Amino acid sequence: MKHLRLAALCSAVLLFVLSIPFACQKEKDSNKVPEGQQRVRIFLSDNPVNFDKVNVDIRQVIVQVIPDSCRGRDNNGNDCYDDDEYRCSVWDTLDIRPGVYNLLDLSNGTDTLLANGFTIAGRINKIKLVLGTQNSVVVDSVSYPLTLWNNNNTVTIQVRGQDIDEVTSDELQLWLDFDAGASIVKVSNNRFVLKPKLKLFVPARTAGVKGKVLPDDARAVVSAVANGDTLIAIPERHDGRFKIRGLRGSSALVLINATRNGYRDTSFTVNLQAGRDTDVGTIRLRN
Repeated sequence: MKHLRLAALCSAVLLFVLSIPFACQKEKDSNKVPEGQQRVRIFLSDNPVNFDKVNVDIRQVIVQVIPDSCRGRDNNGNDCYDDDEYRCSVWDTLDIRPGVYNLLDLSNGTDTLLANGFTIAGRINKIKLVLGTQNSVVVDSVSYPLTLWNNNNTVTIQVRGQDIDEVTSDELQLWLDFDAGASIVKVSNNRFVLKPKLKLFVPARTAGVKGKVLPDDARAVVSAVANGDTLIAIPERHDGRFKIRGLRGSSALVLINATRNGYRDTSFTVNLQAGRDTDVGTIRLRN
């Protein structure tokens, strides 16, 4: 089981939650969506990695929309869009609170509003994040800068139809998964590079696993392996609570790796159901 620990520590997942319902401010929540537009709300959440902090400087969030005016019908009567996406597409910049976010403050299902705004009505085709230069990681209480890979400050994510949860015709929801283990590259003892790896998932179409791991001094790392993917959670220090979201498939192998004080690892298999969290209860590690 110990040989799984490094894989578990290196494959943590950080979650952005993107909703494309939009609520401006409270006073605008009751307003109808303007004709020809749709609501967009973006939340930020996280499944952590084994660092003290992961600070990401987010400057802009932009979405590419293929307007409804580009939509036609194929030979089977299904909606389709003009192949010339660059002629049809519109890039809309959302309102955000630009700044540095410590992603580890947003763990085990916690979300924070990152960006919101109206976009032109149509198909969401891409999401683009624009990053600043104030990125860093903290390891053993020492802060190290995160250099952008090839000085590239933009991350673009392709959106497919299955990635979108359509609440209504003008309210859409997306969740963006930021894989920190694959995104933070250690190139030397004191140099780290940020090369973001991201993907989308929809909670209603994927499953979750939650529970508690005790005692705290085992410093456990929980990983769930399902459908070829490995997702990670680090239990909360005060009560051992953890939650992993975005799992695909009908079952998951749950691995609990103790990293300190001689506690023994354990593993078990759980059944998964899309749109629900499987509660594994309280797991007490032995030494």
